[in-house]
Amino acid sequence: MSFSSAQLPARREARVVAAAIDAAVLVLTALPFVLLAGLAVLLQTNWLAVDPSGSEWALGYVLAALWLLVPPAYFAAGARHGTLGARRMVLRVVDENGGVPAWSRAGARGLLVYPSLLGLGVGVWLPLLNGRGLGFADLVTRTWIVEAAGERDD
Repeated sequence: MSFSSAQLPARREARVVAAAIDAAVLVLTALPFVLLAGLAVLLQTNWLAVDPSGSEWALGYVLAALWLLVPPAYFAAGARHGTLGARRMVLRVVDENGGVPAWSRAGARGLLVYPSLLGLGVGVWLPLLNGRGLGFADLVTRTWIVEAAGERDD
């Protein structure tokens, strides 16, 4: 993969800050799911008198598990339109032609969020370790993260 003259590879510092912002966004999106799941359990049982049974916990688990759909959707949409962290740090995902990735490629990139976390998050730390700044999702989907040369403060 090569970068055009207008597309410089994203700096590691910018990627780390963008990732921290995105992590904060995902934690905040988890709160309503967890609260709703807890409320569902509390409304089904007299939790002061009796511990909730497995079936009473089931709805809570399902509601909490729905949040697992949020990170892939967030990062898939972010590959096309920019996540909040990427927008703040003036980063964007480009395909091998330097354009916005197709929805299929963006969706695949979003789904790779969970495999990237395997092995103590090696796929997440990979951009910090290799010279080209490519993560696991970048390598698989043939995308990379760039920042505009005119907007970069080096």
